[in-house]
Formats: sequence, C-alpha cells, structure tokens
Amino acid sequence: MFLLAAFRGTLQRAQIDEWVLHGEAPPTEAPPSLYIASALCYRRAGVRMIRHILLVCVVSMSMITTVLLAPATGAPPPSPVRQPGSAPDAKISGFHLVETKGGTKLWEIWGDLAEVFEKEGIARVTKISNQVTVTLYSDQGKLTSRSDKATLDMQTKDVRLEGNVSAMSELGSSLQTESLAWSAEERRLFTRSPVTLTKGGLVSRGVGMEAETNLERARLLSRVQSRIISDNAGLVTQDLLRDRKGGTQ
Repeated sequence: MFLLAAFRGTLQRAQIDEWVLHGEAPPTEAPPSLYIASALCYRRAGVRMIRHILLVCVVSMSMITTVLLAPATGAPPPSPVRQPGSAPDAKISGFHLVETKGGTKLWEIWGDLAEVFEKEGIARVTKISNQVTVTLYSDQGKLTSRSDKATLDMQTKDVRLEGNVSAMSELGSSLQTESLAWSAEERRLFTRSPVTLTKGGLVSRGVGMEAETNLERARLLSRVQSRIISDNAGLVTQDLLRDRKGGTQ
C-alpha cells in the first residue's frame, strides 16, 4: 500500500512541476493536499525501506561473524604435543644398549645414532655409516640382524627393524626383508612385507611371515615359492612349492 501511494505521489509531483515550469495552474481535481499526502507516504515508505535494509545488513553481518568465529564441526582433534619429525629429547652417538628381563637378555643393540622420545616411550636408532645391529634372544636361540633403522618400545620392549633388513640365526638360517617386528612377550618374529627365507639349500619367498626367533620354525603367509639350490653349481634345480595360501618350513 505504501509503495502504491508513493508511486502515485511521484507521478503527481512530476505533473505539478511540469505545470509550474509552463506557468499553468494545476487542475482542480489534483489538490495540493493530495500531493502532500502522497509525498508524506512516499517519505514514510522510503524511511521504512531504509530501516529494513539496515536491519538486513546487521543480521547478515552477525551471521557472517558467527560462522567465522564458531568452531568447525567434524574438525580433527587438537594436534598432539609432539608432531612427527619434531626434535627428540636426547641424542646419543655410538649407541649401545642391553635389555634384560629377570636377569635374562631380551636384546642387544648397537647403532651410530639413537634418538630418545620420552613422551612416546621409544628410541629410534639409525644408520649413519654402519647399519644398526640387533641381537634377539629367546629360549630357541638367538638371531643377529642388521637394518637401516630400529625402533625400540621402552614399555613393551618390542623391536621393529626397517630398511634393508637381513638376519641370521646361530644355525645358519637367514632372511631378507624390508621390515621385521619382534615381540618380546611372544619371542616371535613378524612381517607383512615380501620376505626371502633360506635354510640350508632351501630358499623360500613369500609375502608375510611368522617365525620363531631362531627361524627353525617359520610360516610364510602368501605367494610362497620354494626351490632347492644345488650345492655343486649353486643353481636352481627344482621348484618345490607354489602355494598362495602359505607354507611352513
């Protein structure tokens, strides 16, 4: 209603201005009071429109501020105190450590550099010029391994080897892989990486392995291929096994 009155008032004001410009008198059917009333309606409508626009702007700015300041739902939790790659609590060169339990050796480790992270309860031993050497002990015997890196869990006493891992038991069995874990509680070896296991003249390859510390009892988990190497020529003479479900030596 206000907009219609304002539109009419605008038309009437334009007509009156035209009459004044040409020196004509306005007709009697367009009294000045109608013009004044229309102009007032126009002004009131304009004021209300401006107020409405200002109110919309204020509400919009308030909503934008709320969105910018409110925490995002589904956001990741705060980052831990120590980020990966952060500085260790201590660095030790020429590292050598023997871990025992009840007076019996669990493992012994030598490395060029060890980094200790107290909050995580781990120590990382890395190669600089020489590979990390770890000797693992169990009731079955011991295993001496070498790798580019070793991680020691100071709580569970577990050991994880990574990078160009090779190991040999007292009886001459050996393995090569890229990662190898040793459980201190079970005194067993585990890997999910491709692995090559050699026992005498039998060479077995597969993906994944579970084994005793001395490698005398080992189970390859999948994609197993085994072969016998001739003692005379050192060549493959026969494929013994092609078992994708796993095999035991």
